[in-house]
Amino acid sequence: MSPNHSGTLGKGNRTFGHILLIKKYWWLHALIVTTISVIGLVALGVWTYSSAPPLTNFVLSSNGQTVIPEWQIQRGKQVFHLKGLMTYGSFWGDGGERGPDYTAEALHHTYVSMGKYYENEIAKLRPVTQEDRDMIAVRVKREIRANGYDEKANVIRINEAQAFAYQELITHYTRTFTDAGYEEAFMKGRIKNHINNPEDLKALAGYFFWGGWVSGATRPGEDYSYTHNWPPDPAVGNVPTFPTYIWSFISIFVLFCGTMLILYVYGEMKTLPGEPFNGRDWSLTTVDLENKGDAYVRPTQRATYKFFAFAVILFLVQVCAGILSAEDFVGGGPANYLERSILGFIIPFTVTRGWHTIVQIYWFFMAWVGYTLFFLPRISKVPNGQRFLINLLFTLCLIVGAGALFGIYLGHTGFFSDDMAYWFGSQGWEFLELGRFWHILMLASFCLWVFIIFRAVKPWITSQNLWSVPAWLFYGSGIMVLFLFFGMFMTPTQNFAIADYWRWMNIHMWVEVTFEVFTTCIVGYMLVQMGLVNRAMAERVIFLAVMMFLVTALIGISHNFYWIAKPTGIIALGSVFSTMQVLPLLLITLDAWKMRTERTKAQENVAEGKQRFVMEGVWTFILAVNFWNIFGAGVFGSLINLPIVNYYEHGTYLTGNHAHAAMFGVKGNIAIAGMLFACQHLFQRSAWNEKLIKGVFWSLQVGLVLMMMLDLFPVGLYQVATVFKQGLWAARAQAHVTDNVWITLTWMRTVGGAIFLFGGVLPLVYFILSRAGRMVREAVVEEGEWTIYDKEKAKEREAWAAGDEAF
Repeated sequence: MSPNHSGTLGKGNRTFGHILLIKKYWWLHALIVTTISVIGLVALGVWTYSSAPPLTNFVLSSNGQTVIPEWQIQRGKQVFHLKGLMTYGSFWGDGGERGPDYTAEALHHTYVSMGKYYENEIAKLRPVTQEDRDMIAVRVKREIRANGYDEKANVIRINEAQAFAYQELITHYTRTFTDAGYEEAFMKGRIKNHINNPEDLKALAGYFFWGGWVSGATRPGEDYSYTHNWPPDPAVGNVPTFPTYIWSFISIFVLFCGTMLILYVYGEMKTLPGEPFNGRDWSLTTVDLENKGDAYVRPTQRATYKFFAFAVILFLVQVCAGILSAEDFVGGGPANYLERSILGFIIPFTVTRGWHTIVQIYWFFMAWVGYTLFFLPRISKVPNGQRFLINLLFTLCLIVGAGALFGIYLGHTGFFSDDMAYWFGSQGWEFLELGRFWHILMLASFCLWVFIIFRAVKPWITSQNLWSVPAWLFYGSGIMVLFLFFGMFMTPTQNFAIADYWRWMNIHMWVEVTFEVFTTCIVGYMLVQMGLVNRAMAERVIFLAVMMFLVTALIGISHNFYWIAKPTGIIALGSVFSTMQVLPLLLITLDAWKMRTERTKAQENVAEGKQRFVMEGVWTFILAVNFWNIFGAGVFGSLINLPIVNYYEHGTYLTGNHAHAAMFGVKGNIAIAGMLFACQHLFQRSAWNEKLIKGVFWSLQVGLVLMMMLDLFPVGLYQVATVFKQGLWAARAQAHVTDNVWITLTWMRTVGGAIFLFGGVLPLVYFILSRAGRMVREAVVEEGEWTIYDKEKAKEREAWAAGDEAF
């Protein structure tokens, strides 16, 4: 931003960009954003409950005999989760992509079996002709589309052909889980009898039949199914609806308009006084490093090291679990030789994939917890008992991590009874695999984390410093933990359309709302500490970015609900607001080229004797956060969130491609950046290895790019082509996900994976763990850096305040 040489602006010259930056109006901006978000979320909740598809008994329309009782459907849902099938396959596209989408599979099997029933009926009288088959296809499509729900009697009426299809499904799923030679055998028959109770198999078939019925039956008053004709299956009439097309067009229009508005407002802000990158005379270092070097750190800061050690161990576990999961596509199951010959037990794909997803989130959290606690002594005097609370927090986190790892295995492999599996094994929901008890204990530990932060930043939560960077550390952490509680609204007996709503309210709010808010706050804090951004500018950037993330991403959660039995309003909100999620990311790019020059400036300062230290490793990971925020979250996210694109790609590996880029690219890199920021202060100078950190950085980024470009992205396109031609059921069939193309691309992923593991993960683990005995001592510091900073920047703050008044 260019300086305003005129000093102040008259009130008559006030622009929208200037108004946004006047701090005394921020409460009003926050109120407007909160109001819009609350109204949108309330609407989503009302639509979710009021438009949920019926979950009740299926009865024969001819005589009223019950074919599938509701209790059996509920039992099938329980088996689906407790046996980890959501981490193997998916339901309405939500879940893992190794196995089938069970709703797409059940719907297509129903279509085929109904046709078989009618052909058998004709064959009793005469030979079946092609004309008969053509007429049968039309009839079956019409009967699948017909909605037999009788609201008054609260039953779903089906005909004999549909009842026959259900019996065929029982046979299909019985063979899937018990017959190793069956073409759709679970994990290609490598794990036999994963589910072998006949009643459970019957219930599972009933649950999947219900999911397929919801996908095909026309929603009352509309001309499309409860799921907006998803999954794609031309044979049963599941093709994109008009709202899917029109809202895709409208969302692109909104994106263009929003982009022009953002650029216009940014141009207005260019007239404001000051440059964003004018924090201090030095760059990429901190007051503590320059004043103390490697002499000591502040009280309680050494206590945070164990969080970083735990985080990198979990990082290694997560990556190894991902390797085992990918190996299942091309080998004999997760590390088959190792398991059978050395370990002596089998690890199902459901377990390795469950570890890969939940441990990923958990190690992010451990790093975030560690460096936020590290920051606190720099903000204010350490409260009494803080070290005890930090150690208690670590103990709780360690228990949760161990409980989740062992619980997922014991739950999915049948060592626990159903109730024990739910509480101490695995709830069975994707990204919420840990048992309910561990889930509750995790929430308790994170509440303790927020409480620890609050004790330190309490002096900053005043009317004068309400929007200060230290206060935002508390807000960002608190908001992140608050949304974790949505997962507690999920219950085992809920309609999937309702339970999955609460799951996404948890997961989406982690990934696309609170993670972004937290990342913005942490990056802002580190930029100020490293002398790159002045405090006033950091406050404004954080506030604007957070408000934009909240207003777009909170309602943008709707793009996860396109096809899980919601009305058209969901597509409208999801398409528009998820598209606008790109806009705050656009702001990140505008000054990105200036950020790249800071390394050169820091090196020049060292050469001229203006500073002694350069946090180059931390800086490169911060730059990576910006890159992946734009490319991974923005480009790949927008690519798949457009309704018409999402209709065909939902449930394919294009989603996984976006997830890898956004999750590690943004959340993983900021976790490592903060970890290294703290460790560069904790470790003795002689223990720091900038060359190793640089190698770790490039190995992780290049490895991720190669994994995406050599496998995840092309294999996703390969799947989408099959979805477009035949339907999702074909793209997720065993024959497709284990064919030569798929196996070849999976092997190619090992190029990037090897670089990622051996050049990035293992050296990082070694570096962090090997420095445990080479840390600096702790010492009491009377005055916090932020207090000194306040004194140094008093004139600057007065200038900003004068500017506010002039506006």
